[in-house]
Amino acid sequence: MLLLAGAAFAQESKFEIKNASKIYNVKLTVEKCDDQRLCEGAAVFTLNKKGQTAPFQVIRLENTSFYLEDDGTPLVNETLLYDKQSVLSFGDYNFDGIDDISLRDGNNSGYGGPSYQIYLYSPKARKFVLNAGLTTLGQENLGMFEVDKKKKILTTFSKSGCCWHKTEQYTVVANRPVKIFEEVEDASIADEERVKITTRRRVKGRWKTTVKYTKR
Repeated sequence: MLLLAGAAFAQESKFEIKNASKIYNVKLTVEKCDDQRLCEGAAVFTLNKKGQTAPFQVIRLENTSFYLEDDGTPLVNETLLYDKQSVLSFGDYNFDGIDDISLRDGNNSGYGGPSYQIYLYSPKARKFVLNAGLTTLGQENLGMFEVDKKKKILTTFSKSGCCWHKTEQYTVVANRPVKIFEEVEDASIADEERVKITTRRRVKGRWKTTVKYTKR
């Protein structure tokens, strides 16, 4: 359940998010929300373990940007390409069986899309710690990466104009993303009837490249 605690627009607004995690409730304070339901500016995420009143961790962002849903609540746990993306999501990004958290820090990814900072839960530190490598994936592509829990793979998407698209896949080793796959679809070549598809796979530490052409 999400409760809107700050009803006034164009000023500091507060939200209580209870349905994003089975372990944590999140109190979100954002600098301002306007009458178009756009919230942006400095943000504070206060995490509490369910049933406890003392804050578990407080994470501050210099900026965020997100739209409220029709019911006046922020979207959580949804990151759909070319669609609405959440202000926060919980997910296991390093596949250690423990949920981590991604926080939207604005629109800094490709084509002014949503960008994210990724915090991995550290059992040693007993808190969420910003991860540089995964944050880069959440900043330099088209929005948040996709997570395949079964295959333990992260997938990113990027493009240049209408006719050049790239898909990349990563495993996570020692909390660092390691690229294992890349596919580029290039429809900008001189031959207007064909699309060039270049695929690179990492096999036993070496890259193998294949090239094929398909009709448009």
